[in-house]
Amino acid sequence: MHVTSKLVRETKGLEPKAKVYIVPEGDVTEIDYFVGIKKYADELKIKPLIEIIPIENDESQFGESHPLKKIENFHADVENGVFLYEKDFDKVCMVVDRDKQSFHEEQYDVFLNKCDEYGYFPYISNPTFEVFLLMHDDAILKLDRKKMLENKRVNRGKRYTEIKLSEIFNCNKRRINFEEFKPKVANAIQNEKLFCEDVYELKNNLGSNVGVLLESIIEK
Repeated sequence: MHVTSKLVRETKGLEPKAKVYIVPEGDVTEIDYFVGIKKYADELKIKPLIEIIPIENDESQFGESHPLKKIENFHADVENGVFLYEKDFDKVCMVVDRDKQSFHEEQYDVFLNKCDEYGYFPYISNPTFEVFLLMHDDAILKLDRKKMLENKRVNRGKRYTEIKLSEIFNCNKRRINFEEFKPKVANAIQNEKLFCEDVYELKNNLGSNVGVLLESIIEK
């Protein structure tokens, strides 16, 4: 893994900044989204004593995007001093998909246990991160929830949520324009509350708790 920000403890006056590591399962979409959150931190009213650090995949770890691989790889880097991490001060956010095709039920439980063991925070979207992106627009409230949860391939190999993301935001899961989502971040946080947000219930229910993460780092 490598980082999009320098790994030194920044200070503002006498107060150090808490590092919020974003460790996503995906290579592109989640990184682009949180790089956007970081870029527009002032405009989005991100707490000033927080430093958002999106972590990109290291080329040497290509193909190891499974949540269990991701958490073990990141934790190994922490143990080896690659990342400056102070438990109870900094925060590690594992942002993953509840993709039933590859992330099986027993693995889901193991993942949550690992997060608890290491003191990391799980942020999960079921079935994929596209669901959280769709929450930025009220159009999601009119979509078929069963089809979203099943997320079947319906057109040229594309899944339901990806198709709807293209229709509503004119983008795809491999390339998003964060500025399209920026003015609707607060809306996404509120719309998420109309779906499942409980990390244990997200195993089998449509929803996300990424909005919970955002709400925790935005000033009231």
